[in-house]
Amino acid sequence: MNGQEMTVALSESLPVIFIVLNDSALGMVMHGQRLAGAEPIGFELPQVDFAALGRAFGINAMTITSDGDLDALDSSLFDLVDGPLLIDVRIDREVMPPMAVRSKTLQSA
Repeated sequence: MNGQEMTVALSESLPVIFIVLNDSALGMVMHGQRLAGAEPIGFELPQVDFAALGRAFGINAMTITSDGDLDALDSSLFDLVDGPLLIDVRIDREVMPPMAVRSKTLQSA
């Protein structure tokens, strides 16, 4: 959640693929608040271009904005990347992630 792991991956030339599910929110917080009937607060984020952030670190990066982009992605490109790669995947914030286990854990606390 802070991005500094990218600097380590870059400095060590690690072949790490960072996938950011970018919903312009802290999605698990947002959906958790909705499920619990809690006040909707503290989850909103501005639209961040995480691919640009990765490139600012010196990391190869790309953005996926649609199902078509994802379908067109050639996974053999990953073998050509020297060092880390960041993929900024823009997702619909209204689609609830699978969070049943998390919700049960929070309810029992």
